[in-house]
Amino acid sequence: MKIALNDKTKSVFANVRDFLLRCGIPDLFMCRFVGIYFLITGIVLQMQRKEEINAISNWKEFVNEAPVGHSILWMIFGFLVLTIVYYFVPKKLKIFDQAVLFAGLIFFMICVMWRSQTDNYYFAMGITGIGIAFMGYLMGKLPHRRLEKVPELVTALLVAIVAVAVVVFISLGTIARHGTFSSSCYDFGIFAQMFYSMKEDFTAVTTCERNTFLSHFNVHASFIYYLLLPFYAVFPHENTLLVCQAVLAMGGVIPLYLLAKKHNYHGIMRIAVCMVYIFYAGLLAPSFYDFHENAFLPTLLMWLLYAMDSRHYILFYIMTILTCIVKEDAPLYVICIGFYFLIEEKTWKRLHGLAVMVISGIYFVLISNWMREYGDGEMMASSRFGNLTIAPGDGFGSIIRNVLVDPAYFFSLFIQEHSLMIVLQIMIPLMFLPFMTRKLHRYLLMIPFIIMNLVVSTSYGYAAGIGYQYIYGPSCLMIYLAFINADDFVYEKRNTIIAMASVASLASALCFISGKAGYIESYNKRADYYQNLEACLDSVPEDGRVIVNTWFLPHLADRKEVYIFDRDDFTKNPEIEEFEESVTGLVDMDHYDFYVMSRGDENTAIAIPYLEQAGWQIFNETEDYIIIYVSPEYLASHPDVEILYQGE
Repeated sequence: MKIALNDKTKSVFANVRDFLLRCGIPDLFMCRFVGIYFLITGIVLQMQRKEEINAISNWKEFVNEAPVGHSILWMIFGFLVLTIVYYFVPKKLKIFDQAVLFAGLIFFMICVMWRSQTDNYYFAMGITGIGIAFMGYLMGKLPHRRLEKVPELVTALLVAIVAVAVVVFISLGTIARHGTFSSSCYDFGIFAQMFYSMKEDFTAVTTCERNTFLSHFNVHASFIYYLLLPFYAVFPHENTLLVCQAVLAMGGVIPLYLLAKKHNYHGIMRIAVCMVYIFYAGLLAPSFYDFHENAFLPTLLMWLLYAMDSRHYILFYIMTILTCIVKEDAPLYVICIGFYFLIEEKTWKRLHGLAVMVISGIYFVLISNWMREYGDGEMMASSRFGNLTIAPGDGFGSIIRNVLVDPAYFFSLFIQEHSLMIVLQIMIPLMFLPFMTRKLHRYLLMIPFIIMNLVVSTSYGYAAGIGYQYIYGPSCLMIYLAFINADDFVYEKRNTIIAMASVASLASALCFISGKAGYIESYNKRADYYQNLEACLDSVPEDGRVIVNTWFLPHLADRKEVYIFDRDDFTKNPEIEEFEESVTGLVDMDHYDFYVMSRGDENTAIAIPYLEQAGWQIFNETEDYIIIYVSPEYLASHPDVEILYQGE
């Protein structure tokens, strides 16, 4: 039965309806409520964290201790405030609700994930899914054209501030990691000694990499390192390399910013494009694993892609050459990019793509042959591509032949159980955009990821780890592939998926690198202790030939000769299986001037009796960690060197 309403009642309902509409209800009710909820919940999370009550591992205690009543009152108050603001502000400023939802969502994600469950990517995927869902909802409530009205100066400044902040965080985190003796010979000590050698005589000779005098370029053809030499010469310290790596990892945001500008991204959306890069786990996570030549790839490849996309051919060739000299396998990136351009460009200018393919291909063949004849090429090919070789000495030519003859086996290596996780870690922050295209030639840009991370990982597991340097280069091509695929979408869908990707990237970044703040905290808590360790190691004369454990080696690498001390430095009775019982002495004691060892290490306890029996003396020590022995021959030939040991 219908109820008839008189005109007065209808008028009241109409006034109420108009009032609610002027308050943004019901259109923005959910947006307003969820934004306030996330903000208040995030604040409660932080309050409880200060009381060391974890919302996940101690959830029962968290629920019992949470100020539920106060939280509800604050939510009601916040909701009313936003309602009043919406009622009175001009129409063009009625985006407070959306701004609060965005701020609340980001704040909540940071509070939940900051240094929490950092080794659990499944947890991260759950939070990422929440972020993606609400970001998609938020974009449906925003006037997209208004997002573009942020001045370009402000846009550039915001991107620069965030990028610099990330560089500072990576630099401080990696320096603290090194300062807490968490870096090792592989892969930091070898580069610390290499740069010392480059500064002294422009060679790249190391002794710790293969336990003999050997140029690092015989292991990897990374001539690009000379570009960092001026910085190291001015600041000759291993920490300089870590700062340079952070800058190189983030350096690619500049060409990406220019690409976003060229492709008509404006204001907030241009910032969102750059945030995808800045917070991309494939660029951040490997930056905390010591130091590597692959860190050059983000900056070089993004400039190479910018040059190709913008048809700046001189820059295209310059970046081609620079990329090729990053490493012996780096020409693969250029070949794939050149091949993509050869098909993408429809005019005679496509020949530039063919030209860079030829240049890269010729360099790859020449450097591979040189490495095989004079360097470590065979070992690298067998260790990285052992699953595609038949005989141990097979080179890259044999690998290509085997792939062409039996593509079915090659395809079977693409996705396996151990490599599935890195596919998710790479694709989720990009919203799986690299797959969203019907243009088959774009998948050429995915080849380096398939080969260097998926295929190689079947015989070299590190390639499938997002925390290792092998993901630097493929990450850049994936970001660009996602970028150009998104550009094919209609305007609002393009903006929405880019915004969702930026939030997903932030979530992944929080998972992978927020825990690295622990290095900074650990170092600051015991700074005097770690500085005392450094001072003890610095007391070893620079001209001394040192044999040292892997964790101390990066701190003693600024010298001509430094070697790793491990089990291979003992003579053993082959008939006895137990290591400690099989030891009969030390190998080549007269080859070294100093033994630098750590207390509590099994090798140290075994070595000391043999050293003291041969007349070696304690040169210096710290009470609980470092003990340094000096040979009698070194003391005899250096009468000015005094023993610093203060014990009995």
